[in-house]
Amino acid sequence: MSELQKNDQVIFMSAKEDLADQRYQQVLNKTEHLLNKYPDSIAVNDLHAVALFYLKRYEEAKAIILAFQESFFNQPDYLKDAFKIFLKSNSFMLAREAVAAAKTDLHDAWTHEVEQTESAYRTDNSAKLQQASRHFAHIGALSVAEQVQAVQSSVTLPLKEYVRAARAIMSDPFVWQVVKTQVLLQLVRIDLKYRFDMVWLDGKTYTIRTGELKPLDQYESFVGILQAIEKQFATDDPIKLELLEKELFTQGNYIYPFFDKVITDSQFWAKAIIARSFGDMIKPDNDQEQLMLSWITKIYDEEIKIDLI
Repeated sequence: MSELQKNDQVIFMSAKEDLADQRYQQVLNKTEHLLNKYPDSIAVNDLHAVALFYLKRYEEAKAIILAFQESFFNQPDYLKDAFKIFLKSNSFMLAREAVAAAKTDLHDAWTHEVEQTESAYRTDNSAKLQQASRHFAHIGALSVAEQVQAVQSSVTLPLKEYVRAARAIMSDPFVWQVVKTQVLLQLVRIDLKYRFDMVWLDGKTYTIRTGELKPLDQYESFVGILQAIEKQFATDDPIKLELLEKELFTQGNYIYPFFDKVITDSQFWAKAIIARSFGDMIKPDNDQEQLMLSWITKIYDEEIKIDLI
């Protein structure tokens, strides 16, 4: 709240008093006024989201949390608000992300609460849940855009149904590899330890253990490429840097989780994507570099194929 000017701090404190007195529409009015001036204030956004929550506008409240999720998850009080909003909106996978981010004293209690809510949801929405689960499990029959939408919607599945559908998705050769990566990363975010057989980018089947996986930006070879392009472009050409970072994260979504298998020299990979992104050519000096170029070509070919579908 320190970023607010004095007069606005008074408005903010008044909104908090309104919240305590259950005058939720007043809270909403005051926080909307403050957000016009401080759109990125986590304190104001949190208060706004909580007001929406009590007004039963759960989806709007959830959207605020998702827009600032990292900041909400890094502060215990805001994390509590995120958890209750995710759970009330039946966004079970997001609620479990909050559980994974919680301290030990909250972890067990929140896990129990999620499990109870999931169980009640199964009882009350059996037919709807079965339909949603089957739809998610068979997204290989959908267009790429529909697959992406299905992944976004899948956060409303309880864990048991999500994992069951994920098993089918991993083994389906017609599911876009980027979508498979997003499903795996979702399971990493909730700290689930599970084993899948996955048909990967090269058409081969691999056994994946989610407990051994990490977020993209924790793989050394991937980080090494990021550092190389930042060193070259951060000061002189931030626009090129932004384009290259976007390209690299796209590639990472295809490569995941086999960074060590694919990227055996981060510096060469950085040179290769810089050259290819800006119309230059780079020649390999050895078989290792030739293999990396073939992986990059494979990814570009997949991107072209997706654009044509």
